[in-house]
Amino acid sequence: MVAYLKQLERTDEALSAATAKADRILNEIEEMVAKNCTAVDIAYTPADLCRLKKAGKKAVMLGIENGYAIGKDITNVERFRHRGVVYMTLCHNGNNDICGSARYNEEGLGVSTFGEQVIKEMNRVGMMVDVSHAGEKSFYDALAISGKPIVASHSSARALCDHPRNLTDAQISAIVHNEGVIGLNLCPGFLGLGRNMDAVLAHIDHFLCMDARENLCLGTDFDGVESLPEGITGVESMEELYEQMLAHRFSEALVQDIFFHNLHRFLGEAL
Repeated sequence: MVAYLKQLERTDEALSAATAKADRILNEIEEMVAKNCTAVDIAYTPADLCRLKKAGKKAVMLGIENGYAIGKDITNVERFRHRGVVYMTLCHNGNNDICGSARYNEEGLGVSTFGEQVIKEMNRVGMMVDVSHAGEKSFYDALAISGKPIVASHSSARALCDHPRNLTDAQISAIVHNEGVIGLNLCPGFLGLGRNMDAVLAHIDHFLCMDARENLCLGTDFDGVESLPEGITGVESMEELYEQMLAHRFSEALVQDIFFHNLHRFLGEAL
């Protein structure tokens, strides 16, 4: 669950408000979890995920969507990490002080000098660098700057759907080579084709053809989209997706890797 921040103005006042909003959302998530403690808890480590699974609980990991949350104060990176944030997207829809976005970035901006410092600080404190929403120049800049593998938490394949938020084959190959992970986005606008379960399977097929067997996971974006693919109503449809993948002649070991093991392994290396 993430503290999502829409990209707004970059004045000192607006940046301060963004940081405060991120803290407020994280507080709200913690309060919701506390009220439902018999069923869910926050996972701060990969070991926590396994512990909570064995206990029959749902696990929530904390993230920030849009580095706008840290303003121009790099100490916020460590502060957010200490309160449990495990990953942060460098930007959202629109440029910020860290980097240029995949959308509304006519200048083709990449990672700024401040952004380079932020990425290195994220590496230092053990916060995953998320390049979903980053423009192509920002993507490759982040890849070159980061001393740890990166994640594209909710992106699909541009070869199947030409959307600026999707990854090109070159970007997919770069993440695979970098030993990062890609969370498949189920937003209909990022799937193209029939925008249904078959479209989801087609994107999985494409990622596997790009040698991403050990790098692909699910980054549904259920909380960030206004509509869902035909045949998918929410997280309750993931069992159906699991069965459809088996029917598509994916091995059960591969399906389990995509559903859990690839991300779990990556978390163990990245945090």
